[in-house]
Amino acid sequence: MILTFLVHLFIFPMMHPSFQHPLMGARLSLLMQALVKNGGVEMKHVGLITAMIASALVRAPFGWLEKIVECHYRNHAESLLDPVFIIGHWRSGTTHLHNLLAQSSALGIVTPLSAGLPDQMLTLAVWLKAWLERSLPENRYVDRVAVTPRSPQEDEIPLANQHLLSVFHAVYFPRDFANSFRRSVFFEGVSPQEVEQWACRLRRFLEKVSWHQQKPRILIKNPVYTARIAQLSRIFPGARFIHIRRNPYEVYASTRLYYTRLLSELALQSYAHVDLEQFIQSSYLSLMRKYDEDSTALPANRLIELSYEELASQPLDVLAKVHKQLSLPGWWENQGRVTKYLRSISDYRKNTLSLSTSELARVQQVWQPYIRRWSYDIPVSMQAGA
Repeated sequence: MILTFLVHLFIFPMMHPSFQHPLMGARLSLLMQALVKNGGVEMKHVGLITAMIASALVRAPFGWLEKIVECHYRNHAESLLDPVFIIGHWRSGTTHLHNLLAQSSALGIVTPLSAGLPDQMLTLAVWLKAWLERSLPENRYVDRVAVTPRSPQEDEIPLANQHLLSVFHAVYFPRDFANSFRRSVFFEGVSPQEVEQWACRLRRFLEKVSWHQQKPRILIKNPVYTARIAQLSRIFPGARFIHIRRNPYEVYASTRLYYTRLLSELALQSYAHVDLEQFIQSSYLSLMRKYDEDSTALPANRLIELSYEELASQPLDVLAKVHKQLSLPGWWENQGRVTKYLRSISDYRKNTLSLSTSELARVQQVWQPYIRRWSYDIPVSMQAGA
């Protein structure tokens, strides 16, 4: 009976958002807090919220059992080492870099199942592993990047199922989109107690991932962490950071497409009022300024900066440089796996990006400091007459 119920909750999609919504893996207390804090959802999504609550109730006993399993691991498993964080603005090449570095056998990753069931990753996700893996989507709907049982995932979605302080809650409940984004990314108006709760939740989640993967060092990709170097360094004093940048014109166009698709797929409230152009322009500047402010405190053996263009043209050389500068193990042993992965995506085609003449001019004006710093030009494909 439970198995049949889970099938309907995790596999069968309906209208957008669907039963594959990430909040389907949230704990009941989180759902109740989110609904109260954000003023509920539109009536057409009441059925989906009801299914989320039912899912949480069905999974609750496994969550209690998970706490017992956690105690066992905490007493017997290796201690969590300081993670490796991939950072950079959304659509800057973080996913490609994540997929490449995840080929390393020395680094653990957040798998799709541990991301989807963060409170049951050591129990239910393990016991139903083969069955749940068959239900995974073929690719990510935002960019058609393939999803496999070993595809590394961000930690932001599973954390959003455990704590309100996540950027995805701005997407799920976009009624106050801009303010919610700034609160969850930059901690604006957030109390020290809430930040400490987030830090404890993050550490506990990464500990569980390390036990699940049986690897003490975890590789994490999360654009939000571009603004959280200071907080992450306090939690993990020896953490390494890899910052990747990309042509700002392409970043703007791709980020607009990203949020358009993400809101369409996941929003549980109307988002017609969201001015994506203004939001992207201002949030990019805020994120990069915060990165500039916090990254200066990091020594060279804890931070390396890359460009997406360099990674795309010379991936093996760039990855070798990353491993050497950050003293990461396993490069020579895993080159073959990286090469095999690169061959497997050789026919992948990126989304076609375009901007109007006015949009190009606006990006050039507002993001000029970074366009000038990194010596980027308007891509040939976006130039007039292309």
